[in-house]
Amino acid sequence: MSITVNPGLIREIKRYGAFDISACFNCGNCTAVCPLSTENGSFPRRLIRMGQIGNREALLQSPETWLCYYCGECSDTCPRQAEPGEYMAAVRRYAIAANEPSGIARVMYQSGVAAVLITLLVGIVMAAFLATTKMGHNPGHWLFQSVSYEAIHYIGLAVFVLTALTIIGGVGNVVRRMNRGMAGTTDARPGLPDMLRAARRVIVEIATMKRHRETTEDSPNWPWYRREAWIHLGIMYGFLGLLLATTLDFVFLVLLPLHLTVFWPARIIGTVSGLVMLWGVSAAILRRLAKVEKNATFSRLPDWWVLVFLFVLAVTGFWLEVAVTLHLASPVNDLVLLVHAAMAMELVLLMAFTKMAHILYRPIALFMYYLRAPEAA
Repeated sequence: MSITVNPGLIREIKRYGAFDISACFNCGNCTAVCPLSTENGSFPRRLIRMGQIGNREALLQSPETWLCYYCGECSDTCPRQAEPGEYMAAVRRYAIAANEPSGIARVMYQSGVAAVLITLLVGIVMAAFLATTKMGHNPGHWLFQSVSYEAIHYIGLAVFVLTALTIIGGVGNVVRRMNRGMAGTTDARPGLPDMLRAARRVIVEIATMKRHRETTEDSPNWPWYRREAWIHLGIMYGFLGLLLATTLDFVFLVLLPLHLTVFWPARIIGTVSGLVMLWGVSAAILRRLAKVEKNATFSRLPDWWVLVFLFVLAVTGFWLEVAVTLHLASPVNDLVLLVHAAMAMELVLLMAFTKMAHILYRPIALFMYYLRAPEAA
């Protein structure tokens, strides 16, 4: 089977992270010290080698790219300071850009100015779209004096459709590549029982982050609330809880004719989840500002983009909860509501173009890995 080699692959990947993989002489120390590397998933050495020889497709086909949680142990112990952990992070960013079909992710990752401009543009479009849905067809409103109601509304719908197609295309590319990469590694095609076992392991891993927690068990002097895996769990469950609360509110206050003004189970779930997410995001921000750990040393705009979005959403969410509880009606609160709703929609819409894409790609990679190595726990 022929292999297409890209001699400039390392230079391309380097645009997505700070590392000096040219210093690597393949001693294998990174794989030896990695707490997650196994015979069936040896990284980062194997992926470093793929980058060095320019085997782009093999690199993008490897689920191991997403098995790494960047604990930083390989970078801490690398005798050549080649930063293999940062290389793995850069490969994940590169994979997000390579699998996203429109090219927007590549632009956002390689240019901070472009990322900010795209974020602002999409935010303005979402805010204007929300204005059309909340204000109704009111030609006298300032927003519709320069641009028609219909134009704003249909532009908003077009953004939804295009981003949905992009997400589907990105997921399709990841599945296609990893499936092609797995084809030559298994003797028989996995059956339904194998798929069910793999799916169960993925659910357990995502729900508990067992593998992620294993990478931080060597820091016994740190309290649990300072460990990255628990911080990540807090952000994830806080986000999911807020999503559940929003869904319950929509069902019981909007869809069902119950004539309720407050659905208290949703309010309680939302408040608790908001506090959990705010703690997780704040702790993650402090980790990156302090740069105490290796995996927080190199913070790029995509890392801050997600954290800033989640932090602003948490703060504005509590602002609105206080305003609603105390019946405080004011233009400022209306503006906060518009910002909160627009940013929440934008966070989802830009999922395929940002670090949020790992929500989609990591479960797929874990599923493919468990199919290929069913004995891996």
